[in-house]
Amino acid sequence: MKKLNNMTRHDYFRDRLLKLGVCDEDSDYNGMIGKSVEALSSLFSTQGHSGCSAEITLDLFNTLMNEWKNGEAFKVKENVG
Repeated sequence: MKKLNNMTRHDYFRDRLLKLGVCDEDSDYNGMIGKSVEALSSLFSTQGHSGCSAEITLDLFNTLMNEWKNGEAFKVKENVG
């Protein structure tokens, strides 16, 4: 994993989330959005992704989330089997 001034990707994410104020109790959803993103970043950082595998993983995750959000997941399930 590339480091920027001895900072890991997760450190960068955590610092940015704090600077953006999205972990604050007075932010959207009482800070849970920032805390959730920080938790995802923490888990992601333990998986040892390189730049390429990180991009592929995030792209696939976002694709699946969009399918779920748009109701496409249910259509895909119905067409299987």
